[in-house]
Amino acid sequence: MTATGVGAMDELEVMKFIKDSPVGVLALVDRDKPYAVPLEHHFDGKTLYFIISPRKGRKINCIENNANACYVIYESQHEKPERASPCRSVIIEGQLTLDGTRLKMDVKKIGNWQCPPAMFATCHVR
Repeated sequence: MTATGVGAMDELEVMKFIKDSPVGVLALVDRDKPYAVPLEHHFDGKTLYFIISPRKGRKINCIENNANACYVIYESQHEKPERASPCRSVIIEGQLTLDGTRLKMDVKKIGNWQCPPAMFATCHVR
């Protein structure tokens, strides 16, 4: 399910990262504009779950109009200086469904990237 590439983490590392990093940013489509919101998640290995307010608002309107979404989880040494890898991220794509106060994402694709330490000198932002 996970994509491979330069600086990629293996599947076990990706699954652990998703489970150990409880927050990310959910990107939705709002007509012709992007809309992103920070959320906490739970992952069971194939489905992501989010707790949301049951009140109708922009987020729910976006999902009702277009269920495609992207969820990004990331970390850097700025937040966790003890990490050996300077930065890493997971990008999850899928379809959202509303279930009361729960939002479910059926995962279609998981991409990931880990900044190699040698490259960090050129990608580090202060």
